[in-house]
Amino acid sequence: MLTVDVESDWGSGRTRGIEEALPRLLDLLDQYEARATFFVVGDFATPFRKRVRPESRHEVGSHGLTHTPLTRLDESDVAFELSRSRSILEDLGFDVRGFRAPFLRSPRMLPRLLANTGYSYDSSMGSVFPSLRNLTRRRDPVVERGIKRIPPSTLFDRITPFSLTYLRLLHPLGLGLRSKHAKLFYFHLHELLDEPRGWRGLPGPLQRLHARNVGERAWNILERLLKTFRGRTMRCRDFVEAHG
Repeated sequence: MLTVDVESDWGSGRTRGIEEALPRLLDLLDQYEARATFFVVGDFATPFRKRVRPESRHEVGSHGLTHTPLTRLDESDVAFELSRSRSILEDLGFDVRGFRAPFLRSPRMLPRLLANTGYSYDSSMGSVFPSLRNLTRRRDPVVERGIKRIPPSTLFDRITPFSLTYLRLLHPLGLGLRSKHAKLFYFHLHELLDEPRGWRGLPGPLQRLHARNVGERAWNILERLLKTFRGRTMRCRDFVEAHG
């Protein structure tokens, strides 16, 4: 599964990733016959819709309404983030079945609230950091409250996420460290920008580390991965449906 988180650039509120990186990414996906799931923040649904039409080969899911970590919100606010983001995307013509929590911060009540607001699957398991939360032998969805939850995928150590962030940080070794069992890969549009700084909420040294190998180097890493999986990537909804 190839998944893309569509949000603001490095937490800045800007949308260069949508305006500049997304069109190039769509061309690259077409070149390698790849299908992806885009998890879109509701606040950025309109500029995204200008570049990705509902009838495209790609899937669109929700990434929340405001990209606020759900663990900071009370239950009613989490429910509003889920329902409002889904309705915005569906009003734009997208068939929204899946959800991914911002920063993968998933409160315990999330499966219940997802079921109550009409979702069928969740891609919020695990951690964005190397963590024992990513340690799992599950390869098929876990069902909670009727919601199918997609297990995380890791590099060979079984705790480091299989994401462009860690392929960039570990480059040139990163691609060689992926597990043969990894099924879910994710990245952010802003990683493909030539930004001098990483995520702005991090301390200065960590910002610089987080910005390692962004821009053209990140494009090269992504293209090498797409070459490996030419014609064999799938959307999250296809994976979930294949597992009943």
